[in-house]
Amino acid sequence: MSSIHPFVNLRTSGLDPQLLAEPDPEFSWSFEVDAPAPESAVVEVIESETGSPVWQGTWHHGSAPTLAYTGPSLKPATAYTWRIRSGSDGTTGEWDASADFETHPGLLEELAEWIALPVPEAEEEPTPVQYLRRTFHLEEAPARARLYASARGWYGASVNGVDVTGVRITPRFTSFDQRIEYEAYDVTLALVAGDNTVGLELAEGRYRGRNGAFAQRNTYGLQTAVIAYLLVEFESGRVQVITTDAAWTGGHGPRQIADPQEGVVVDARISGANFTAGDALVNERPVTVFESGSARVEPMRSEPVVVSEILEPARITTVDGHTIIDFGQNLVGVARLTVSGTADTTVKIHHSELLDDAGHVDEGYLAGDGIIPESLPIDEFVLAGRGNEILEPRYTLRGFRYIEIESTTPIDIHRAEALVLQADLRYGGEFTSSHQGLNRLHENIVWSMRGNFTDIPTDCPTRERTGWTGDAQVFAPTATLLADVELFLRDWLRDVVVLQTEDGAVKDTAPRDSNPMPETEQFADFMPTGSAGWADAITMIPWELYERYGRADVLEENWEAMVAWLQFCVRRAAARHSSRTGDAQPHEEYIIDTGFHWGEWLEPSNSLSDAPVVEGEMPHAMKMIIDLAMNPDAEVATAYFARSAQLASRVADVLGNTEDALTYAALHDRIRAAYQAEFLDESGVPRILTQAKLVRPLAFGLIPDSAGQRVADRLAELIVSNGSRLGTGFLSTGLLLPVLSQWGHDDLALDVLLQEQQPSWLGQVALGATTTLETWDGVGSQNHYAYGAVGRYLYENLAGMRTLAPGWQKIEIRPLLTDRFDHIAAKTTTPFGTLTSAWRRIAGGWVVDVSVPSGTEARLVVEGAVCLADGSSSTVLPVGQSSWAVTSTRKGL
Repeated sequence: MSSIHPFVNLRTSGLDPQLLAEPDPEFSWSFEVDAPAPESAVVEVIESETGSPVWQGTWHHGSAPTLAYTGPSLKPATAYTWRIRSGSDGTTGEWDASADFETHPGLLEELAEWIALPVPEAEEEPTPVQYLRRTFHLEEAPARARLYASARGWYGASVNGVDVTGVRITPRFTSFDQRIEYEAYDVTLALVAGDNTVGLELAEGRYRGRNGAFAQRNTYGLQTAVIAYLLVEFESGRVQVITTDAAWTGGHGPRQIADPQEGVVVDARISGANFTAGDALVNERPVTVFESGSARVEPMRSEPVVVSEILEPARITTVDGHTIIDFGQNLVGVARLTVSGTADTTVKIHHSELLDDAGHVDEGYLAGDGIIPESLPIDEFVLAGRGNEILEPRYTLRGFRYIEIESTTPIDIHRAEALVLQADLRYGGEFTSSHQGLNRLHENIVWSMRGNFTDIPTDCPTRERTGWTGDAQVFAPTATLLADVELFLRDWLRDVVVLQTEDGAVKDTAPRDSNPMPETEQFADFMPTGSAGWADAITMIPWELYERYGRADVLEENWEAMVAWLQFCVRRAAARHSSRTGDAQPHEEYIIDTGFHWGEWLEPSNSLSDAPVVEGEMPHAMKMIIDLAMNPDAEVATAYFARSAQLASRVADVLGNTEDALTYAALHDRIRAAYQAEFLDESGVPRILTQAKLVRPLAFGLIPDSAGQRVADRLAELIVSNGSRLGTGFLSTGLLLPVLSQWGHDDLALDVLLQEQQPSWLGQVALGATTTLETWDGVGSQNHYAYGAVGRYLYENLAGMRTLAPGWQKIEIRPLLTDRFDHIAAKTTTPFGTLTSAWRRIAGGWVVDVSVPSGTEARLVVEGAVCLADGSSSTVLPVGQSSWAVTSTRKGL
């Protein structure tokens, strides 16, 4: 047996550290690169304080490296340790690895009360941040103390002047009228024997602050509130509990305004910054206790939003007396300054992703389509005039690369920093090549994901900041290669399900924020619900997570929602668009041509920049939306209807629902036949010849087998006639290159990938972008991750890494060897461990070097391969747990 301990990356219910485990958690691990996976392993759970064994289970080789706890329910709010070693039941010896975890205390609304200072019922404007506190006495210093907290709004916590939460976004955005998540904090070291003060700052957050494209307020109500439960344990075993109740008091302090979109107003002259260390508050008074309401306050199951990185300025300039700071990277977070100046000086910090022609930050570029607010966040600080002052926004979030600083009197700027905020995901995807533009593209994709995978997967961090289902659906395959997003997306899917309508329609956005379009009679009948390719996220994302992580429970969690969605689609298909006349054809029963669908949104032929905004006229973007409502794209809707039916059949099969699997397979066959009758000509070629209309049916298997190559070749002709540039829009751009390679057009796929003329990915890089853009020409948002869906091609085609069985239990590595690059290298993290694939050109061929994680079965497919270790030759080579290097003499592209 190897002397290397094989088990690494131990996690409890997907997280480490884990302070909020369920009473029946799941344990998972990965395998060390150079250690073979054992035939079996023993997992044991012990109580951390006593060391008493609680449960023991056995894992066997050939299954995913996870083991579910099946013992008696674990006690709430209790510390445990689980440990693992190679062997089976009855084996003894040293444990190879261990991890600590704690169980959650239960539903928070059953343990504490909601408190706050009342907000006037008619109050529509922003309200000051509330500072709430409670002082209590401890007879001795604690052995262990945990603070569990949440809010209807955003909150921050401190104990005795110690900042517990720091700069973060908490609670995460959920359907606040249905469920609210709480987090746990270790505050043991912050508490002392004697008097202690715990404090909670309460801001409006996404509950009451501005939300959505139209920055509407009060999405979930007027009254914000907090809830907290402080559990203190002593060496003797004695427990003391402090909860939010009527004994708390509250007032106001320096933070006057803190809005998710508008920014902050902070007056440092006002006392209260250290309100848990003795600072007086303005108008301190008893709090009000509020009813629990209908929302469950449940433990957070995914990664928190944290400061992941701090960036220093890349360039500092002065324009018209204002300081302009370029951080060199478009990011999501806040800017923090250390300054000094005279008392009463007002400092304003403007943010933007772009500079205007004069060198100022551009605060109007997002208003170009005429349907969204015209301003970007401004942070305002009033100095106290006491030495160096730190200007740090809290309870707000924005996308920016540049800041512009102005002040009413001169100030000295001693330091400027950009705090990058993102979900604390484990990013394991890496890609490098000999092409610097392609490397920058990959960096842009990662940065856009980091910026938009915050508390939910948003479309952009500057405008609506909304959880659009379509964006998440097209990007999910790439996201799973870049980071471990299983918990993150599963948690968000819970809100997709929560918002599903009684008739089965899936909302285009989740959780609910302000409406993406004005609520007028003109739009009342087609508010975005059930749009093809958006709503189909309910089938497509769970299936993607199953394939990448191998856990069938994500399918079970969403199965009822999938069924309801397909039943809705069946009823929708039975309806007929008003433009259809005459007798209905039999196949029309499976054609969806009603309802609102975004369709192939933002094809290069229909861009946001196609028409300027003219005062008094309807904006071009709004004209596009109205046209979509009046003329639904039946091809798009029917294609996704077929895809969801196909996936539902596969899901039912995995779940053992044989009858349902057959039912949805038959439904898929009928939709496929209807699609062919409606949208293809007699030769099997789509009647409408655009790139998207050819890519989609090829990707979804809707073209007759006999016509597949003919359609792919026709697609290639369209692309070549377009100067080897893509012409696809939102839904099909991520499908384009894989489809070309699947049908033998690798060379053209590389032409499109490496194209620098717009529209193209490298055209965005040429514009100086450091994230992926909303449009190919740079109009609109500068940080939209949807077109980053091409990242999948870099990993699965250029590096050739593909999963052949759920959870990467079986792997194929089939790299695309080409003369276009000197070298390619990629790495991704699987449930078993790290998978790498790299190749480089040598005289007369290539060298391919791969490494696969222990516990998996893998094969390397390289035409003309010769193994460097023993000289054997084969196109298909089995790969063990360690690296395998081969050369190849196949002709390159």
